[in-house]
Amino acid sequence: MISNLLTFDVLMAVAILAVLTACPTYFIYAWAKGKPSARPIPYFPHGVHGWLLVFVATIVLSIILTAIDAINSVNLMNQSGAVSWAIISPSIVIIGLYMYCLWMIARKREVWVVKQTIVILWVVGPISLFLLGLIFGADIDNNSVIRSCLYAALWTLYFLFSKRVACTYGTKAVDSYIKVAIEMAEAQKAQKKREEKTHKNLKVNKS
Repeated sequence: MISNLLTFDVLMAVAILAVLTACPTYFIYAWAKGKPSARPIPYFPHGVHGWLLVFVATIVLSIILTAIDAINSVNLMNQSGAVSWAIISPSIVIIGLYMYCLWMIARKREVWVVKQTIVILWVVGPISLFLLGLIFGADIDNNSVIRSCLYAALWTLYFLFSKRVACTYGTKAVDSYIKVAIEMAEAQKAQKKREEKTHKNLKVNKS
């Protein structure tokens, strides 16, 4: 019975987190649609969709979890009678940086969005953990450091090499994609001409 209740509580918590994450993510998706991509190219994805939207969802979830941690810290301090804003100030900074990141992704179409997003990933991740341990003496376990580094590294690779990111924010990688798009367009035209020629030959043979 107890295990069933625990399972139900966990499922409810996951469901609530999913809803709280999905709603702001959809809002950002709709907000970003009104801003055209910097250098859209035929045959290549662009705009805040796909894995870029997944990244947005992870940032929204991180904001929610960080806010929950901050609220729990404040409640514990109130119970002990010693409230110190220095304890939750890192959470406030992290939430602020994440919200700035979401605003950039949704409303800006510049190369510096990619650069600043990568910087924020490392600042609020591994660097913040290092500073928490150094300045506040927080006990940071190795698993947290590894997860933080992996998260920052994987999304950094995505922002550096994603075709969608390049076309949406106009990075230098777009130049090489333009050549590919031209080749694809020429190949498509050639294929269409061959099909038309084949169709004409079939008509002549039938007549």
